[in-house]
Amino acid sequence: MKKKSIVALSMMVGAALMAQAEPANAGRCPAASVGDVTEYAIPSNATPGNITFGPDGRLWFTEPSADKIAAVDPGGNVTEYPLAPISNPLGITPGPDGRIWFTETGSNRIGAITTSGVVTEYDIPTRNSSPSAITLGFDGNLWFTEVLGNKVGRITPAGVITEFALPTARSQPRGIAAGVDGNLWVAESFANKIAKISASGAVTEYPLPSSVASPNAVTLGPDLKIWFTTASAIAKIDSSGTVTEFAIPTPDSGLSQITLGVDGNLWFTELFGNKIGRITTSGVITEFDLPLASSLPVGITLLPSLQGCGILDVWFTEAGGSRLGKIRTVTTR
Repeated sequence: MKKKSIVALSMMVGAALMAQAEPANAGRCPAASVGDVTEYAIPSNATPGNITFGPDGRLWFTEPSADKIAAVDPGGNVTEYPLAPISNPLGITPGPDGRIWFTETGSNRIGAITTSGVVTEYDIPTRNSSPSAITLGFDGNLWFTEVLGNKVGRITPAGVITEFALPTARSQPRGIAAGVDGNLWVAESFANKIAKISASGAVTEYPLPSSVASPNAVTLGPDLKIWFTTASAIAKIDSSGTVTEFAIPTPDSGLSQITLGVDGNLWFTELFGNKIGRITTSGVITEFDLPLASSLPVGITLLPSLQGCGILDVWFTEAGGSRLGKIRTVTTR
């Protein structure tokens, strides 16, 4: 396992687990309540997509219809970086090399951008593969899904791409996340399966129960299990393939993305429910309404802030309102 990969992944996993151990600074911390929401308008009115944390302390997100990658600082100041026309960036993740990596659904490429805005793009061998989600693997490479190519791709920081076909035809792989077992875990939306793929490309598929339909986004949870969204539930799968699902209080809420939270829980977006949800590792769900009607929350990611106060934020994008939002979490001491 490469040192840089461990460091980058520790930013995600370690932030959630270690933040809880930080001493509180009584008397110096502002008042805050779980669920407090702050929103920032995107000056260009571009529609934001997925979002991730960056090594420069900013949040980085895609603007699919505007063909841009953008970054926002903790104060809500947005900087946009243009891509080629019809690139349609979608998935986004920090890389092991200090760059932010993303998928370009429209141009069939994988892109990487430095924190100063220099973009490099790499062609995917399979034509019209429709790259979707992307994540950093424990092997120090980036891994991505190809919805129409029915493959999982691996790209090295140098830009060398290898593709691995999935056994089930037209499975429509979407979400992908790295597991602590060294495998990559993939949501096969149309096939209704979760697949795990080794660093060498060996694939194992786990059929989901009929009650768990259309898996979509995937993340590593604080309990080190793989969590994912479905059409109407949040579910988790362990290394042996055992699935546990939890129904959402709001029916037909349009579950979208899910992320590890800095408070030891998982947080997710409800696209049509206009809510941000939180789920504990035991399955207790709390929903928070968003101030702007029909904001269509999509992407979501962790970002520690005001450390030492137990006050931490989860950031998300609002496709319907051309806004970015952050929802406050308060760590229990």
